[in-house]
Amino acid sequence: MMNKITSITRKKIFNLLSNGYVESAILGEDVRITFNFYGTLSCVEFLTRLYNLKDMPSKDSRLNNAEEDIYRHTILNPNDYPEDWLFTDDRFPLCNGTDEQLLDFLCEIFNPEVRDEQSYWKTFFEKIQELIKVDGYEFYIEHIISNCIVYGWRLKDDKFRIIQPSELNLLIALFNRGGYVLDLSTPAFDELTLKEIGLKLTEFYGKSKGKSLMAYTKEGKENDVIKLLVALFDYYSSNSYYEEERKGDNYQKCLSIVNRIRSGIAYISNSAQELEQRFSSEYMTSQISIMMHMTSENPTEAIGKAKELIESCCKTILEERNEPIPKNEKIGALTRRTMSLLKVTPNDIDDAIPAAKAMKQILGNLSAIADGMATLRNSYGSGHGRVASYKGLEERHAKLAVGSSIILVEFLWCTHERTKKDN
Repeated sequence: MMNKITSITRKKIFNLLSNGYVESAILGEDVRITFNFYGTLSCVEFLTRLYNLKDMPSKDSRLNNAEEDIYRHTILNPNDYPEDWLFTDDRFPLCNGTDEQLLDFLCEIFNPEVRDEQSYWKTFFEKIQELIKVDGYEFYIEHIISNCIVYGWRLKDDKFRIIQPSELNLLIALFNRGGYVLDLSTPAFDELTLKEIGLKLTEFYGKSKGKSLMAYTKEGKENDVIKLLVALFDYYSSNSYYEEERKGDNYQKCLSIVNRIRSGIAYISNSAQELEQRFSSEYMTSQISIMMHMTSENPTEAIGKAKELIESCCKTILEERNEPIPKNEKIGALTRRTMSLLKVTPNDIDDAIPAAKAMKQILGNLSAIADGMATLRNSYGSGHGRVASYKGLEERHAKLAVGSSIILVEFLWCTHERTKKDN
């Protein structure tokens, strides 16, 4: 993954986490606000969530591994290490690691299983949010667990793939009435948002209904933002109070947007967004983005990218498992190599288990997707010169290619993630 987060930004983040910030007082002395980013955990407990400390070396020759080292020098003897030791320790990929490694670390700091809700975590979250935005990233609401926000990260310019910003603005303008949202009371609005996205927006943001809606559309996951906007549109469409308004052009434009979303490739879009967050690399993100946008605009390009998605996924899995990646290996062979490594080939299914034959057939068909995608790409996809009489495939064919590639990749990647700790 390319590093967009500069050493300057990293230094500011590490300084903030190590030393806090000074809050100027109108009367009296300035106050330094600090933040224990281990939250409610010990240093060792927190780091164990991200790293296998037992497999990392100790810098203390008397101790066996990093876990024993850090436990002794941060818990038993808490003053042995300086405040910023973690950010200068070359065992941890924070100062010189990838953007992904740093951003994963930062998201873990603000995880509800870690953070101290009584601390200044929200203030530090906002300050770090502003720092990473300068380099093209942002935190967003990934999901909600036990009524608590779990944050993920994404490229700032890639938050919307299914709906265009102009379309989003049209829908919001239809609902937001100077701080109010349609004719919904605050309790009714919060009940609606709780039902649709699992969060009472005005209660969470502490703002008006309209401002809370605007804030969520900026930091929510696209699928959840769309789900909420469609629910509001359905409420608007069925409310007799707005019957006269619905005769206007704005309603027809919004209706067209909602119909397009509903009739689109919803499953593929959902899977693509999930994969995008998991792969977390600029290359994979760009592939998914191009595929989703190009199925209708440029089916040829979409088919080419569908093949590249499978190839990139397989190579990533092999690389993460320290397996050699043969040069110029055809995608079918590469996929079979990956499936064999993950033990998801038909031969890995025990004939004695229920539905073994069906499972073998499905797995065989999955491996055939890669071969078929390569043939399709060679004949119709991007990457090859074409004669003047060339006719590409239609949008429906591109959707089939994109959907098939995402299904295969999602299966491989989920299997990889579930089993890599045992590898």
